[in-house]
Amino acid sequence: MKKLFLILALTATCVSCKKDDTNAGETVEIYLLKSYQLTAGKCEVNSSAAVLEDAAVIQDQDILEYSKTNHQFKLTNTAIQKTKALGDRTPFAVTVNKKVIYYGFFKPGFSSSSCDHSITMDINWQSENKIDLKLGYPTQLSGVAINDQRNNLVLLAILRKQGKLR
Repeated sequence: MKKLFLILALTATCVSCKKDDTNAGETVEIYLLKSYQLTAGKCEVNSSAAVLEDAAVIQDQDILEYSKTNHQFKLTNTAIQKTKALGDRTPFAVTVNKKVIYYGFFKPGFSSSSCDHSITMDINWQSENKIDLKLGYPTQLSGVAINDQRNNLVLLAILRKQGKLR
């Protein structure tokens, strides 16, 4: 009887234990915008008027790694196909736990329009399944300040915890 009680007690203890998952609920995702306004005279999302879509276009599990040196995300095949389907000047937001870290615009390399005041995203055609996040498009203009949050400390901390930071 004592053995049965001991076995039941141990079983109950083991079943009720939860794994300490420090990444639970911590996500890095990219959202498109349901609605937004531009800052007057700039290619820049007005953060006070931006509304995220209900679901991320690039979900946390779609992000395989991030290079803080090159400012590149490596994505799954599915996510890179979604990125390739974006139109020129499509606004996006990089988020941590659905809190916006920064806004930007998709700017394919063939675009003829500039975007001087924002972080821009493009497919990296030289590396498989990577997107580049750059300051401005086609490049950052001298004297034009861009709030560079590509290596935001909160963003990097989550990516590091997830083992995705390179």
